[in-house]
Amino acid sequence: MFYIMYVLHFLDERVRLGHGGAWAEDSLRERVSEGQMTKYRRPPYPYCPWCAHTLPKEDPFRQACGSCGFVLYHNSSPCVGALPKDERGRVLLGRRGVEPYRGDWNAVGGFLQYGEDPFVGLKREVKEELGVACEVDEFITMAADTYGTNGPALMNAYFTVRLSPGAIRPQDDVTELRWFPLDGLPENIAFESDRKALRILSRKAKRSSGRGEEP
Repeated sequence: MFYIMYVLHFLDERVRLGHGGAWAEDSLRERVSEGQMTKYRRPPYPYCPWCAHTLPKEDPFRQACGSCGFVLYHNSSPCVGALPKDERGRVLLGRRGVEPYRGDWNAVGGFLQYGEDPFVGLKREVKEELGVACEVDEFITMAADTYGTNGPALMNAYFTVRLSPGAIRPQDDVTELRWFPLDGLPENIAFESDRKALRILSRKAKRSSGRGEEP
C-alpha cells in the first residue's frame, strides 16, 4: 500500500507540473491497481506516508516529516535462504515463477514477516515452497543484495537444511525444483547473494571431502 500511495503521489505531481494529462494518470493508476507496475522507487521518497507532507531529502535513508513528526527509515529487508542437501551432496534449487528474474534458479526462501524469528521464517518458507518440513542445519553466510536491478535493499542469511521425509513439490512462487551437484550449478542463478552462498557451500564441501568427511 505504501508503494501504491507513493506512485499515485508521484503521478499527481507530474500532472500538476504539466508532465502528461489525465489520460496518462488514469492509465498508470490502472496499471498500479492491476499489479503490473513493479519498478521500485529508490529513496528518498517525496511524501510522508502518514500525512502526505513533503519529506526532506538531505538524508535519503532517514526522512523526518516536519508536519507530523513521523520518521521514515529506509532499511534493508531481512530475508532467509535455505540450501537443502541430499546424501549425494547435491543442493536443491527452485526455479522462480515471478519477477524479478522469472525463470532463473534461486535458493529456497524469502522475506521474513514482521517480527518473525529467522529460524521460524526459514522453516515456513521451506514448507510453503517445497511442501515439507525441515530442520535447520548450518549457517553458511549473510550477504547484502537488492531485489532485482536497482530494487529495494535486502539482507539475506543462508543456512543448509535437512528436509523431513515426504514428497517435495514446487509451490507458492516456485515453478520447478531440481537437485544440482555443487560442481554443476546452473549459470542463471537469480541473485548475487545466492551465488555467494553457493560458492561458500561448495568450498566447504571440498574441504570436508579433502578431510574424508561426509559432505
